[in-house]
Amino acid sequence: MAAGFRALTSDGPTAIRVEALARNLGATKGSFYWNFDDLPSFKRRMLEHWRDRVAQEIETISAVDPNRSMRLKLLIAQAAESAPDRFGGRRVEPAMRSWALTDPAALEVVNHVDHIRLAFLAKILGDIGQGDPAVVHLVYGAFIGLTDLAAKGTADIDAALKALLKVVSKP
Repeated sequence: MAAGFRALTSDGPTAIRVEALARNLGATKGSFYWNFDDLPSFKRRMLEHWRDRVAQEIETISAVDPNRSMRLKLLIAQAAESAPDRFGGRRVEPAMRSWALTDPAALEVVNHVDHIRLAFLAKILGDIGQGDPAVVHLVYGAFIGLTDLAAKGTADIDAALKALLKVVSKP
């Protein structure tokens, strides 16, 4: 699975190919098919893995003490943290969005993740008195753009989100 994410983040969705994955792992195509029925089932598992990881992150933050500022701090910390390098690191988020531009299954998963994140962000911002849906979209859009900039090494997601949230949380 990690090899699939590394291929996606380094060379795009067309790099997720059985031959290339097996070669990069020093394995045979047969070993791939021992674990997966076919390439589409492998891609589905990648998408499910990403979706489930995002959902788990949100559940973890939700389970924290309902202190409003603590949840917001945890959300920023989580947003600033990248996936492990063996799963593509900082470039996973932009790569998933790129994949969604050409693959309906990837688009469905990215839309689902966006829905989960937006609902959670709306709840957290609503808890601090910022219930404007446009602000929720502004903050989430900033996160998406910041992940792309951070993948290129030109942004600090943590500092930028903290600055933006200072602005939007003022009465």
